[in-house]
Amino acid sequence: MHRSGLSGTKERARVAAALVAALLLAPSGASAAKYAGSFMEDGGGARALGMGGAFTAVADDPSAAFWNPAGLSGLEGCGLLVMHAEQFGDLVDRDYAAYARPVDWSLMGGTEAGFAISAIRLGVDDIELTAHLHDQLDTNGDGVVTDPELAGLFNLRDQFRYVSDSELALFASYAERHGDWLLGGTVKFVRQSVAGYSSLGLGADLGLLRRGVWRGLDFGLKLQDITTTFLAWSGPGDYAGTTELITPTIVPALAYRFPLERWRAELTLAASAESRFDDRGDADQYASGAFSTNLHTGAELALDRRVFLRGGFSGGWGTEELTAGAGFRLADLTVDYAYAGDTLGNDEETHRVSITAHF
Repeated sequence: MHRSGLSGTKERARVAAALVAALLLAPSGASAAKYAGSFMEDGGGARALGMGGAFTAVADDPSAAFWNPAGLSGLEGCGLLVMHAEQFGDLVDRDYAAYARPVDWSLMGGTEAGFAISAIRLGVDDIELTAHLHDQLDTNGDGVVTDPELAGLFNLRDQFRYVSDSELALFASYAERHGDWLLGGTVKFVRQSVAGYSSLGLGADLGLLRRGVWRGLDFGLKLQDITTTFLAWSGPGDYAGTTELITPTIVPALAYRFPLERWRAELTLAASAESRFDDRGDADQYASGAFSTNLHTGAELALDRRVFLRGGFSGGWGTEELTAGAGFRLADLTVDYAYAGDTLGNDEETHRVSITAHF
């Protein structure tokens, strides 16, 4: 959880939020929007974030519901994970919760089945809208509001309009074992709402996981939005009926677990490649034509399965992409903390705390 006392940070946040609202309200036809549903990309859980998001082949706690639903097979017991994070001071709230448990039934004839329900919510309050003040600010009537004229906003603050942005995703996930392979899937419902406009969407993810491919090596694969997730917008004006598409993402991953018996410890090294085909260009780490990918790498040192130290890189190799974290387990409760650098280039670092109850 992060708070900042810098008014400049809050002003940047309001500008960023207003830009988000403007992008959402910009009319367009059915299209594969590059950042549609982007509020879901970071997933949930401070543990995974501390490892640079390289969690697809690890996926052994309730957050597997997001990172790789196949990891829900073989859970040792029930788990409830909750996380809250704030960015830009307290202007942007992001919450994640996941409940996972083993079940004694099977949908596809497998064994060691597991089920989870989870949710991601992002909210931005008090987004300032000033487009309706254009004519009052354009004092010389030339149709353009210059910087000196823009200063007049300070005298019109009582006429500002305020809206909120609310984005919610609900997930239902299931997995079971077939031989050496764990197979899982997720069905998700997405709803976004801002300034009188709203969207609804449905999508699905698939996951594969193979523990012990070679010694301590695990292989994971997540096929995200495999059916292409459709977001249908409704609201006043021409925007009604607009459809956005969240195109599929392929995430192959590896993780290797090194037992350090002398120190009663275990070291896990993990990596994943988040690959898309929607022409994101420089927004991603590597790009060629319509294809782009972000590499995620991470490590976790578990000491006596009670104290955890983590680090990684998320989509780059600079200090801005550096992540770090720590965790502590006491009886049936685990508390995890994660730090991420300025990955958005907005002078805002990310701090997350999550709590997991095991029962």
